Amino acid sequence: MTTEPYGKKNPFPAPVLSVRHITGEGSPKETIHIEYSLDGSGMNYIAGDALAVIPANDPSLADALIDKLGLSPDSQVPTPEGETASLKDALVHYYDITNVNKALLTKWAAASGSQELDTLLAGDKDALSDFLWGRDVLDLATEYPASFESAEDFVGILKKIMPRLYSIASSPNAHPEQVHLCVGAVRYTARDRKRGGVCSTYMADRLQPGHTARVFVHTNKNFRLPEDGDTPIIMVGPGTGIAPFRAFWEERAVSGAKGGNWLFFGNPYRATDFCYEDELNQLTGTGKLKLSVAWSRDQEKKVYVQHLMVQEGEELWKWLEAGACFYVCGDASRMAKDVDNALHEVIQTWGHKTPEEAAAYVADMKQHRRYQRDVY
Repeated sequence: MTTEPYGKKNPFPAPVLSVRHITGEGSPKETIHIEYSLDGSGMNYIAGDALAVIPANDPSLADALIDKLGLSPDSQVPTPEGETASLKDALVHYYDITNVNKALLTKWAAASGSQELDTLLAGDKDALSDFLWGRDVLDLATEYPASFESAEDFVGILKKIMPRLYSIASSPNAHPEQVHLCVGAVRYTARDRKRGGVCSTYMADRLQPGHTARVFVHTNKNFRLPEDGDTPIIMVGPGTGIAPFRAFWEERAVSGAKGGNWLFFGNPYRATDFCYEDELNQLTGTGKLKLSVAWSRDQEKKVYVQHLMVQEGEELWKWLEAGACFYVCGDASRMAKDVDNALHEVIQTWGHKTPEEAAAYVADMKQHRRYQRDVY
């Protein structure tokens, strides 16, 4: 019997090598750097790729849910993979208990006999979306008590837990058989309960050296360093958007690439939020990196990466005209749009172009893979 190679269908149990905070005490953001071993996995990646991590749910959430439903944690249930596990184990490792969608709510309405849920499901789509947002299965069990004939019946209405993708923050040539991530831990309070992002808090709170996490490599062919190491690169990555650019600067250092490297980074406060400060200081000190940093809250008026791009527009235009590749990583909804607008503004101002000519210039950059985005 041949075993399936490690990958999406057969995730690798990657040992955790280290977990450390790279934002300081009192920071408004909690950012961690986590390192996994890929030794023996046979999995390879390239700078620009992502790592899929299959999270585990918070055991205390699973306990509260089992208790609320009056089920036994030791009951044997099928897993989505067709194996068997205890209910507690299944809810921690295999089933999604933190997201509620319409299909699950429909099944819950039947199990609870709730008229209110029936009405909601039959009504306005926006009202349903508002209701579903931020609710988990424990909320349903608390607000709309339901009874299930068995633990197996209960897991039968759940979806399997899905992997989360993170931009890889290491070069495979700088760290053979390892993969590093830079992750922002998401935490919030809703309905009087403290909650968190499933995967980010799994890594920040519950993974320690010696533990393993199920992972596989997700190839991202649309986010790649230029093949010619002499090509300059401009990287815009505020917050955890810095992740793939750490992979880029490590890769360029290992390969001896001669092209210039310019990073635009941003975070709230210099004192607490200077991620990878030592590495960046070493690179800027040796002249291998030009660094422009926006500390948004260190002064009265907020300053972001797009403001720095415009301020340094003359130099930025020279880099673009010298053939630089332009990369953006991070929040798609606002940051990436603001950066795109700033790029157009710089090209118009310093390239003396009309808005239409600037748009054509950007379109040409995209066509020749000189403008690449890794946004989410």
